[in-house]
Amino acid sequence: MTSSRRMALAAPQLDAVEAAREIASVGGNAVDAAVAAAAVLAVVYPHMCSAGGDMIALVRTPDGEEIVVNASGAYGSARDVDELFADAAAMPIVGERTVSVPGAVSGWAALLERWGSLPPAQVLAPAIRLASEGMLVAPGLADALEEDAEALAADPGIRSVFFPGGRPAPVGALVRQPELARTLHGLATDGLESFYAGPTALRLVDGLSALGVPIRAEDLLAHRVSLEEPLRGTFGPFTVSTAGPNSQGFSLLRTLGALEAIGHARADVEADVLAELLLSADRLRDAELADPHVVPVDVAGMLDSRALRAAGESAIAAARGGERRDSIATARPAGDTVAVCAVDAEGLTVSLIQSVFHSFGAQLLEPSTGLVLHNRAAFFSLDPSSPNRVAVGKRPAHTLMPVLVTHSDGTIAAHGTMGGKAQAQIHAQLILRVLEGATPLGAVTAPRFVVGGMDAGSSDDRVFAEADLEPERLELLRRGSMALVVGERGDASAGHSMIARRTPGGVLSAGADPRSDGGVLLL
Repeated sequence: MTSSRRMALAAPQLDAVEAAREIASVGGNAVDAAVAAAAVLAVVYPHMCSAGGDMIALVRTPDGEEIVVNASGAYGSARDVDELFADAAAMPIVGERTVSVPGAVSGWAALLERWGSLPPAQVLAPAIRLASEGMLVAPGLADALEEDAEALAADPGIRSVFFPGGRPAPVGALVRQPELARTLHGLATDGLESFYAGPTALRLVDGLSALGVPIRAEDLLAHRVSLEEPLRGTFGPFTVSTAGPNSQGFSLLRTLGALEAIGHARADVEADVLAELLLSADRLRDAELADPHVVPVDVAGMLDSRALRAAGESAIAAARGGERRDSIATARPAGDTVAVCAVDAEGLTVSLIQSVFHSFGAQLLEPSTGLVLHNRAAFFSLDPSSPNRVAVGKRPAHTLMPVLVTHSDGTIAAHGTMGGKAQAQIHAQLILRVLEGATPLGAVTAPRFVVGGMDAGSSDDRVFAEADLEPERLELLRRGSMALVVGERGDASAGHSMIARRTPGGVLSAGADPRSDGGVLLL
């Protein structure tokens, strides 16, 4: 009889935590458990992730090797891009033109092939069961259905699954997804690669064509996972690792590096200075980030010591200058993403991030596969001068950014967060909380703020802060260069964060954000 494996895992929905428990109970490792949780989330949290979306993960092996698994997909070739967007002044937010090749399944395959200890069919079993037998609608899903009910119900695929009797499925309703179960069962039987070349791929391509999505069979066949060296930076007692472009991960290293360069890399950094630094990092990302397979991205220049000091000094000047910043509209989707963070007793560690970008992605569910389709292409630009201009075979600039934090004493922690384009901002605040000694739960629970809106069409000249942020920090933000909007305590607009940690002595701990529907596994 196989013994249960000790591990810590955090995920934003309890069915995913239970799937991880099931996998750990039969000896699965941290990667097996994380992929099982991710597959379940693709069933029970379709407003945030799907097998029809993208995934980026960062794995650390027990011997210290770190590898990024970039499973983001490129834009399809079924239509001429100039013709496709001839009537558009800016990239659309939802709809068939915003769907790029879904990479998530290829990411699951790469993780399990390289580091997994169980067969994919066993890892996918909890997700298949929930899709077939039915899952109970969680509060987060019910809220998402209600919030955008009219637009979601306009899609026949979404309406047929999530609008019983023509109304959004309420909390606790039993929802079955037979076509999604068939798709997942097919992947378990035929192999995960069949999503891109096999029976599932053939069915998906026909369904995408019927919806007008510009993806051909050749685009699925051409898709490849990219295994990459992570970006790293050392800040005080921590080494922080994350994904390089096309991920926005460098923004986090820029923020932490600039704070260190000006002597502000501490937990009590002035909130107005931090806000200005977060704003400038986001603007730099929007100007420079693109697919490095197509366009060079000067990460080294942006993280150069002189550039970091200049960024920090500019943030101080802007915070103290008292002048209101000019607004830049950011017509970008909200941050609908899930993070699964896990570490096992042997030290195998994974930060896995997957999403559909906007709530319910492109707001399309392909009926024959049951897949909610992401709208990752909405993060492209139509500006001819932008390095992130949409093009066939090009991956969009990406918000997904897994994070690993290695302490000088040998403690390792996987960090992850929902938050769209604010993910780097949230990660910086999590790390600053850990610097002041916060536990994983304390760090993800602590109040925080977000510069710029995560919502589509919002401007970046505001700061959203939770009501229980420390009064002195709220006052500094109020006196800063951006308008302050105060939300509720534990507001979901501040993202859903997860941390799993292991000390050199093998002590495991985890924290799941109370803003989510999730929890932790500690075995």
